[in-house]
Amino acid sequence: MEELSKILPPPKTPQKTGDKEQWRKFFGTLGTELPSDYVKYIETYGTGGIDHFLWILTPFANDKNVNYLCRQKEIAVAYIQSKRNFPQYYKHDVYPSNGGLLPWAYTDNGDELYWLTDGKPDEWKIVVYESRSLENYTYSLTMVEFLSQIITKELRCKAFPDDFPSNETTFVSVC
Repeated sequence: MEELSKILPPPKTPQKTGDKEQWRKFFGTLGTELPSDYVKYIETYGTGGIDHFLWILTPFANDKNVNYLCRQKEIAVAYIQSKRNFPQYYKHDVYPSNGGLLPWAYTDNGDELYWLTDGKPDEWKIVVYESRSLENYTYSLTMVEFLSQIITKELRCKAFPDDFPSNETTFVSVC
């Protein structure tokens, strides 16, 4: 988290970070805990996205577009429908299936970022499904490692456009 904070300064007053009781209720509703770096990210950055392009789902946001439970349901339903129609292209199951996909972010282009819920939450891999394509990419990284490597351009995800991230990457707060 320290490295990410250096390359992507967090807001001075993060919005909708949740307290211990809110996190406990959220995990109860979701049916699982999430990776610890995700929790730390939300506590540090709050609700928002990166470069007005990559939006991190947040449990405590009022905005339906970034509210974790609202968007998670929408993304899961769309994925399940695609899998039903084209099972040869959509190989993953959806959480709560063991090893199923659980979304954590999306892009303005419609790309979807998931955790592959295999093992303990801090062991989950990242899966990016490219929009308007049958391609998906798996990374053996934590969420924060993935974001850090994308921002520093150490990692290029083929799903993302060439102009993301910008040379002056910023965090954008949303309420």
